[in-house]
Amino acid sequence: MGGRKRKKVVRRMRKSIPKIFACPNCGEKTLGISINRDEGKATIKCGRCNIEDYVQVSRIEEGVDAYGKFVDKYYGSEKTVTENEEGRKPS
Repeated sequence: MGGRKRKKVVRRMRKSIPKIFACPNCGEKTLGISINRDEGKATIKCGRCNIEDYVQVSRIEEGVDAYGKFVDKYYGSEKTVTENEEGRKPS
């Protein structure tokens, strides 16, 4: 007499938001972000090359958003946008 077969329960691992990021300066995964929601600032610091910066964040933004702003600021994409606007001739 055979027993009843049970279905295997497949558990999916949920992806979580990372806490440590890759540093654009040294390339290592040692960039930590701490957010102060009262002041609206995120402190970004690398544990290896000691680069440190502050980025403005809103109350609903997470560490990933602060990291994105920091990378944009580091590579100067904000500067290129303002240079393109100033360089245009008014029609």
